[in-house]
Amino acid sequence: MLLKSKVCFTIFSIYEMIAVTFLHFQRLCDSVFPTQFCDSWYRYFLFCVIVPLVAFLIGMWIHEIIRAHRRRRFIRRAKKTLNHVVSAVRGKISEHIDFDDMEKVITAGVIYGIKKYADAHPNLRRNINKIMDMASGEIDIDIMSTEDEIDAPSRRRTVKVPSKKTASRKKK
Repeated sequence: MLLKSKVCFTIFSIYEMIAVTFLHFQRLCDSVFPTQFCDSWYRYFLFCVIVPLVAFLIGMWIHEIIRAHRRRRFIRRAKKTLNHVVSAVRGKISEHIDFDDMEKVITAGVIYGIKKYADAHPNLRRNINKIMDMASGEIDIDIMSTEDEIDAPSRRRTVKVPSKKTASRKKK
């Protein structure tokens, strides 16, 4: 990073020296620019401030645009590659598996995922079994008592029972 700044500062310094020298000598200035321009002090401001500033801004923004374009190009390439892979897989699957079989595979995957989750959470397994029993008609919803319902854990605060030491201190 520091090397890049040194290079830019060196180029800027050399440019300034050449521009000031060129603009200072009347004959050189008159040979390139009109006489009115060379007689005004605006020439120094234009070539020593405005031109380097415009060059710096263009260089800075071109660098940012190129960097952003590279990022977007990488994302576009990844997206196109993923689309090609998905379309190729979709084509291969549609050649060998029909819609009904695909539905069965997806359903089996979902059920397997629920089973794995239920194995990790035993309360969920019990609740799913109750729901499945209700859905299959084994349990009549009208006969269910309130004991069969799942109670949410109570949010009451537990009261601490004072120990013998603290109870004896309060009595004194």
